[in-house]
Amino acid sequence: MSTTVNSDLIIYDDLAQTAFLERRQDNLAIFNASSNGAILLDNELIEGDFRKRAFYKVGGSIESRDVNSTEKVTGKKIGAGEAVSVKAPWKYGPYETTEEAFKRRGRSVDEFSEVIGTDVADATLEGYVKYGLKALTAAIGANADMVVTADIETDGKKTLTRGLRKYGDKFNRVVLFVMHSATYFDIVDEAIANKIYEEAGVVVYGGQPGTLGKPVLVTDTMDADAILGLVTGAVTVTESQAPGFRSYDINDQENLAIGYRAEGVVNVDLLGYSWDTSKGDNPDLTKIGTAGNWKKHFTSNKSTAGVLIKLGSAAGE
Repeated sequence: MSTTVNSDLIIYDDLAQTAFLERRQDNLAIFNASSNGAILLDNELIEGDFRKRAFYKVGGSIESRDVNSTEKVTGKKIGAGEAVSVKAPWKYGPYETTEEAFKRRGRSVDEFSEVIGTDVADATLEGYVKYGLKALTAAIGANADMVVTADIETDGKKTLTRGLRKYGDKFNRVVLFVMHSATYFDIVDEAIANKIYEEAGVVVYGGQPGTLGKPVLVTDTMDADAILGLVTGAVTVTESQAPGFRSYDINDQENLAIGYRAEGVVNVDLLGYSWDTSKGDNPDLTKIGTAGNWKKHFTSNKSTAGVLIKLGSAAGE
């Protein structure tokens, strides 16, 4: 008589997690670099519903000094502010399959876990970016001083420079534009149509067409009627609790089956903006993307996450 032990079986959780972790590390390394440091994806254990950090507000400047004066000077106060990021819980699946579905294809059933493990890594990356962009659009959009309007058809490259103007002499702080694919192609089309120089069929477009030499994150998770111009560290999306994965047997159906699901939590942290704790905790994507749920805590707009360019046919007028 013999007893089945772990080594006799396929442990689906292990395969799924291995596939997830391998894909996740590749995704994180590539994305953090390609976003030019504007959108950061990280992981760190964070307790509670919010992460709160205090900081000093000074914002001083030098003044003229009278070397012949004996007048007393008045002391100045420094202030304090609080940065708040919020936890947003997510779930994935469940996905289920009969073992027969894989066996009939001559495939090992463990392939199901590997496929799902890879997919959840891709799904979480896309989801984390969506959370970050929705939060940025909402927070910056509520700050009228960092919102401009433009129309690509009539403004051309000025669409982007309208946004950069908000940073004045600090315009080089903007390191990344984020836009919908349709918007990107509109900008490239405009750059091609308004070529800088052409002679004998040779066209000079002056560097990267239409984007002022700055990298662009093209994602259809971005609103089609808006462009974000972001600075370094504009948003950090942190996997703030260890994600949970579960593969399970399904034994109450006609055919033997297995299932897979996952869940986790991320913290969304914006540069210069805080989650308004009076709006509640554990927000869904809709609440993350609601302008009134974020408030600016930095004094200088030039130190905040970025600028929002709203697009429209009459926007540039």
